[in-house]
Amino acid sequence: MSKSTGGLQLLIKNRDFLLLFFGRLVSSVGSAIFIIAILWSAAAEIGGVGAVSTVLSTIAVTNIIFSPFAGVWADRWKKKNILVITDLISGGILILLGIFFGTYFYQIWVLIITIFGLQICGTLFGPALLSLIPIMINDNELSQANAMISMTDRLSQLIGMAIGGVIVSLVGIKWAILIDGMTFIFSAVSEMFIKAEEKGRKEEEARKNGMIFSDIKEGFKVIWSNVQLKGLITLETLDDFFGTTIFVFLPVLASEILKVGPGEYGIMQTMLGAGSFISALVLSSIKEIKMKYLALMLSSVLAGVFLASLGIVNSYIYVLIALLMLGVMTEIGNINENLLIQRITPENTRGRVFALRSTIDNSLRPFSYAFAGIMATFFSLKSLFFVFGIITSILGIFYLLIPYQLKKRNVS
Repeated sequence: MSKSTGGLQLLIKNRDFLLLFFGRLVSSVGSAIFIIAILWSAAAEIGGVGAVSTVLSTIAVTNIIFSPFAGVWADRWKKKNILVITDLISGGILILLGIFFGTYFYQIWVLIITIFGLQICGTLFGPALLSLIPIMINDNELSQANAMISMTDRLSQLIGMAIGGVIVSLVGIKWAILIDGMTFIFSAVSEMFIKAEEKGRKEEEARKNGMIFSDIKEGFKVIWSNVQLKGLITLETLDDFFGTTIFVFLPVLASEILKVGPGEYGIMQTMLGAGSFISALVLSSIKEIKMKYLALMLSSVLAGVFLASLGIVNSYIYVLIALLMLGVMTEIGNINENLLIQRITPENTRGRVFALRSTIDNSLRPFSYAFAGIMATFFSLKSLFFVFGIITSILGIFYLLIPYQLKKRNVS
């Protein structure tokens, strides 16, 4: 078996992955800029808080509804074609939106249709991307490849969020939207030159169109019948349910406990992304972690510890450090879990498994936010940080039971 390579060496020696990496990076930066532009335009140009709420609700609802179908299509169609077509459509939609900006046609219903179309493309793109990576990458380099792709998302968030407001202020919302459209076109052109060949597609393409719901059911069956997939996705869902409440609590922590302003709150948000980026950068440069379930356990336990500590220490500097480490631990878990799912899942069902995983997570997230809001009316913020952090750490310990259950089933 050949030795694993670092992320940079992987880019140099694998042309397909290089094209995918840079296409993804450019379009992700554009998307981060677009989020700034579209939310600002919704608030300033269309309808204030109501318009912003409508945009965010459209994003969430579209993801929940279309993710299961996206997984089926990702398994049936050639994944490279999905990447190219969805990026071309996204680019075209954004360029049309940019042209309409400032005219009579730029109204809330146009914005909703735009977001709806972009999110459908996004729900198709995600499972296809994660399913394509193991096809174009040697198995011993899969960990570095996942980390590199994850790094593009984190880097784009840091860059896009940092320069998004600047670009909007310098060239205006119209050109910010047009720039994002052009980044998607660039990404599509880059992906057109990918030559990785997919196996086993003919059997999938021969399926009848009327079997979509049957295919979705099969995806659930694959997850439920596999000890590792069932355990990983269940624990990740529970972890996210309690962990994502931090996004509800952070603004209150900043304003009411730490007594800092919006600038300092923005830095707090940035530290989470910075921690994730650092983690992805390191994992892309080192050898693959062999004891993945131990890594998942430790990262989850430590993430819970840092989350709980936010309810104990009231120092702004410490909070920044804790958020940075929380981002590091969360990303270690994400990358290793993606890697395990890619290897465990058969190639012809990867799209459905990743899409269903996303659907479960996205469906529960609004309930997580609502749960956080309800709990905050009865208990202090400090106690909620502490308790939710402890729960996250306890859940992390259960990752070690997955290989034990697998071994027990194999013996039986």
